[in-house]
Amino acid sequence: PVFRHDFPDPGVIEVDGTYYAYATNAAGRNVQLARSTDLVEWELMRDALPALPSWAQLGGSFVWAPEVIEIDDTYVLYYTARDKEADRQCIGVAGSDSPEGPFQSSAEEPFICQVEEGGSIDASPFRDEDGTLYLYWKNDGNCCSMTTYLYAQELAPDGLSLVGEPVQLVQNDEFWEGGVVEAPTMWQHDDGYYLFFSANSYAGFDYAVGYATCESPMGPCQDSPDNPILASARASDGKPPIIGP
Repeated sequence: PVFRHDFPDPGVIEVDGTYYAYATNAAGRNVQLARSTDLVEWELMRDALPALPSWAQLGGSFVWAPEVIEIDDTYVLYYTARDKEADRQCIGVAGSDSPEGPFQSSAEEPFICQVEEGGSIDASPFRDEDGTLYLYWKNDGNCCSMTTYLYAQELAPDGLSLVGEPVQLVQNDEFWEGGVVEAPTMWQHDDGYYLFFSANSYAGFDYAVGYATCESPMGPCQDSPDNPILASARASDGKPPIIGP
């Protein structure tokens, strides 16, 4: 590995030739931060989100899957934390004038919190070619034996509020997906939109990656018949299995 640390769910951005990776809590940090100039040698930095807002539960390893986007010389962080009132994982947003943070939020409630659908996690921002911002996430239905969906909603130009209503793009309705779809990432290539996501049990052999083709950033989307495109590898030639892409 290029970074031998407990560093789950990394999201990476590039700023003036330096790469910044943000990861799920570990090592006493809410949002881990690492820095590199070549994507190979990484330096572990301070906590990017040292203080959680008042709605979020302290402790318990509940700060997950952070992603950052640069908007007009400001850096906006989307992350998952535990909502104390609902006792569900929900999405928060924080800002900083530096990619190294510290990111701060004075919000008194979560940014997105679908309590009736098990909560909301895995937020991922996307900027379309016309500059419009969107946010993608999943409802945490698998926490409570419910269907999981990947959602999309337009963001305001500053990334700090939502516009319109959310739209369901993908759900766990294929055998390989098991009980969950999660970790959405939208990517634009030529004139197409491709929504990548993970599915099934993250700690098991069945965890895998697939994608859907979408007509626009807000869908509709259609699962690829080639799914899954990245799957666990069985042990062979004396090599151990590789589990959980």
